Amino acid sequence: MKNYKLSRLNQRCEFGTYVAGKENSFGQTIDVYKPDFTIYCGDYSISMAQAVTLLGLNIENTREIVIRHNDKVTSEQLVHLDDTEYKIITIDSDKGVNTFDVITLQESKGL
Repeated sequence: MKNYKLSRLNQRCEFGTYVAGKENSFGQTIDVYKPDFTIYCGDYSISMAQAVTLLGLNIENTREIVIRHNDKVTSEQLVHLDDTEYKIITIDSDKGVNTFDVITLQESKGL
């Protein structure tokens, strides 16, 4: 991953979580999305072997993105990208200085 070009990080994605919001008229608490931070990302193409593995795990509607390594990114967060909400399936991190993370996303159906 060290040879990924920075110029390919040409999209903004937003990382966040759902938090308890206001009560509705029925007394139920409604969870609302709260953005934590935004960072630049780029699309990443997976190999055929990786695609078959995801199919074997019965995971559909996936997308791979690359970001500069960021310790604030966790698998409990959601990602908003291109007007779509995704949950994080895996984070594959490189070790070292100036490294990248490949994040596998799956389209989220909401809460």
